[in-house]
Amino acid sequence: VGVMGPWTCDPLLARALPEVASRLAVTRLNRDPNFNEGFWWDAVVLAEACQTPQAVTGLLNVDRYATGLVGPLNPATCGAAGLLAAAWNKPLASWACVGDVEGLETLVKPMPEPSGVLHALLRFFRWAHVAIISAPQDLWREVGQGLAQDLRARGLPITVVTTAGTQEDEARAALRRVQRADGVRVVVMCMHSVLLGGEEQRVLLEKAEDMGMTDGTYVFIPYDTLTFPLPYHRLPYPVLANNTKLRLAYDAVLTVTIDSPD
Repeated sequence: VGVMGPWTCDPLLARALPEVASRLAVTRLNRDPNFNEGFWWDAVVLAEACQTPQAVTGLLNVDRYATGLVGPLNPATCGAAGLLAAAWNKPLASWACVGDVEGLETLVKPMPEPSGVLHALLRFFRWAHVAIISAPQDLWREVGQGLAQDLRARGLPITVVTTAGTQEDEARAALRRVQRADGVRVVVMCMHSVLLGGEEQRVLLEKAEDMGMTDGTYVFIPYDTLTFPLPYHRLPYPVLANNTKLRLAYDAVLTVTIDSPD
């Protein structure tokens, strides 16, 4: 199984230790009699380029040594990766693909689609007007654009789609656009969670606190936590304990994550 991801150019994703995680996963598979009948599982980690146009190039020769693929993480490359996998008749399991991608017979979505979960949440609370702020990297830009298209296709008015990096003026400009937009209730943050060390989200939330946007007027929802089980039972996060402004701002954050007891 080839495991795709921008492991070499995204410092936070590199901390996920994809080689170790892959070895743990195949060890569990090889010990499970439901999965190891006649098979011996192994994994190879494939580097996905950070720039969207090059993100699929790591797949070009993978048909020779991988019988299945996990990834990619960049939703803009799902179409190209899916076509290659379909041509090779190899399964492609990706939780990052946003919306329906036509003609990809071997594409498997192994978990509830994050945009679908988000849509159900927004409908429950009757929050229609949404702004999307992404980190400036290609991966997060594509996530933000794909999420906006999918939510619009589901009937939600997405009035602001913008980016913000680690500079305070970038965060201020993005948040000003949110304030100027009519009726925005929710800000979806397509970037690494501040609880895991995401600098863009820290700067954005601190600036939102400075601008009086965390008093309940807006709800800030992290997108990345929709794709993995973020620990939350009786777990202290030092980044909140050591930063009073961020802790105050985090009162306006609604975190939705996978509850995975196993």
